[in-house]
Amino acid sequence: MINVAFCDDDISFLNKVAPMAKEIFEKLKTSVSIYTFTNVSTLIKSFEQYNPYYDIVFLDIDMPVIDGKETARRLRLIDRKFKLIFITSFEQEVLNTFQYNVSDFLPKVSLRERMPSVIKRVVNTINEENPQFQIFKVNMTDDKIATIKIPLNDIMYIESINRKIYLHTKRETYLLHCYKFKDLFKHYIDLEFVDIHRTCIVNIKYIFSIDDYVRLDDGTTLPLSRRKKQDVLNKFLEKVCEVTKCGNC
Repeated sequence: MINVAFCDDDISFLNKVAPMAKEIFEKLKTSVSIYTFTNVSTLIKSFEQYNPYYDIVFLDIDMPVIDGKETARRLRLIDRKFKLIFITSFEQEVLNTFQYNVSDFLPKVSLRERMPSVIKRVVNTINEENPQFQIFKVNMTDDKIATIKIPLNDIMYIESINRKIYLHTKRETYLLHCYKFKDLFKHYIDLEFVDIHRTCIVNIKYIFSIDDYVRLDDGTTLPLSRRKKQDVLNKFLEKVCEVTKCGNC
């Protein structure tokens, strides 16, 4: 499933372009959910909460209050991986957008002609990169239960506190709904996570240092079981050697 967001201040344009895009994805035999936004702030908030995780974002460059370029800048601070496609009526604007890691452009005057090839190219790129996504049910602040999709590499650590299980990501912390820590342990211990004590597993890629505690790249300090310390240290060093190709492990 690919999640796609369209953001444009023109609701009539969104009502036209979303069905057009959906038809193209269906012809490519690609499952898709399409979300439309006329408000940039709502899109950014949705982005921050993985609600959902967007694989592709179509942004109109010319929007009031916050234009497409500023919106792209803010979204890129949150996530570098999503595919960004600018929609514009002013093709000269293309020259001012390369710093936002743009995948493609869609001129409004040739939208119907260009959109099929643009979508096909981006879908092929996503399939080639093949990111590993994890699906979770989480308790939201309004007492609702949501299903969210998070890239595996965005998960920093998972911990159990007073029989509640918390998922800590690069962006936010979630309270998981109806999970058992032992089941999560069995799943993630084979995905480059390491157990630092009986109620916490950590993504090795986020470990910054190990002494009497485990410190993560963002400054988080986690308790480390004495009996697990050597095993954690060995796996950490193996990962460092793998990344740096030092050949000393």
